[in-house]
Amino acid sequence: MTASHLWTLRQARAALGRGAIDAVEYLARLTERKTRLAGLCAFVGDAAARPPATPPAAGPLGGMPLAVKDNIDVAGVPTTACTPALRHHTPGRDSVVWERCAEAGAVLMGKTTLHELAYGVTGAHPGELTARNPVAPDRLAGGSSSGTAAAVAAGVVPAGLGTDTGGSIRIPAALCGVVGFRPSTGRYPHQGVVRISPTRDTVGVMARSVEDVQLLDTVLSGAPPLPDPPPSAPPVLALPRAAAWTELDPEVTRVMRAACDSLRDAGWSLRELPEPVYDTGELMEAATAVPLAETPAALTAYLSHHGSPLTGEAVIEEIASPDVRALLAPILTGHVVGPDRYHAARRAARRTAASALRALRLSEASAFMSPTTITPAPPLGTGRWVECGDRRVPTFTTYIRNTAAAAVWGWPSLTLPAGYTSHGLPVGLLLDAPRHHDRQLLALGRRCARHLPPFPRPPEPEIT
Repeated sequence: MTASHLWTLRQARAALGRGAIDAVEYLARLTERKTRLAGLCAFVGDAAARPPATPPAAGPLGGMPLAVKDNIDVAGVPTTACTPALRHHTPGRDSVVWERCAEAGAVLMGKTTLHELAYGVTGAHPGELTARNPVAPDRLAGGSSSGTAAAVAAGVVPAGLGTDTGGSIRIPAALCGVVGFRPSTGRYPHQGVVRISPTRDTVGVMARSVEDVQLLDTVLSGAPPLPDPPPSAPPVLALPRAAAWTELDPEVTRVMRAACDSLRDAGWSLRELPEPVYDTGELMEAATAVPLAETPAALTAYLSHHGSPLTGEAVIEEIASPDVRALLAPILTGHVVGPDRYHAARRAARRTAASALRALRLSEASAFMSPTTITPAPPLGTGRWVECGDRRVPTFTTYIRNTAAAAVWGWPSLTLPAGYTSHGLPVGLLLDAPRHHDRQLLALGRRCARHLPPFPRPPEPEIT
């Protein structure tokens, strides 16, 4: 029998269904693997994992252990967002997304580490909460949903939940070599989630197959499952060259060219868009200014919902990570983003979205395709700057460059493992589709994945 840590969600459910293993034994095997790979720092302590003695077997997720990012509430388990002010914060009720997972039969494997307050792209943390990349433990897992990506990639869980503001699902998924999905903003419930930007934040999922993402999307969205669409003509994808394909690490270029060749060989039409489809300066302003303006009130609203006397400002005062403190501490002395700049950034978001949608329709494409990140996973110890090919570039804006667009526009976005660099580091392929085309995007991604390298076996990391 194939090792249980290699199973996808659907494979695990099938194994339980035919009696090859029961839910208790499956959970025990993965719990042992979690303990053995504790050095990856994917989870926030052992106390967060409280699996029942007899996991449920019924429901679409019956008996399935999931990892949950530690900014998503699970009743009776601390939600710390990996920030000091919330280290003793223990919600008394589930977030709606976890409530739906639990009702579908899922079991909590544990809460996962994140870049503090979900305000970073590497997963680095000054304490012992920095998740390592299972593929290369001398590298970071990416952020901010670093622990969930590491847990899924390492075979500790078949899938997990994260959140995404500007790339926080898709960046770590791409850097660790798993599938990551950000739904249309508003598709999944937000209640019981530590949000930093109500305009941008959404819960998302990571898994080892698109089929598993489709299953989780059905559970989280509350939408009834649909049959697979009938076979259709080969899809058309648009490649926004000027916006998303420039200044790539040479190894990312090589892997993505191979992916393009595979799709063309399968009959897919890849239409080059050499002219800018939106103003990248406007997009990046919208991507950064809006969350900065919304964070204090968003944190306060979450705490108030739980009856906490803390405010967003009090949380910001205790931030531990130097990079996050540099971004948010100025808020304590006044507006970092005033009303005029905030509303201008919101208008810029609408303009760039309209421009992108127009370009997509003119090209008669179903989605944009690009590299998820323009450079692979960064080394441990990476700070404000990172190497991209032979250039030294700002870490934050480099990693969100291609993922920010869908977040700004509220579009669904899917990253798929596209291949590996010559040093064995994963490279992600990103598909962005118009708002509310979630199911169409997932069906497209499922077809696309058939023409990409097969999903690798979860690695056996050597952690020093």
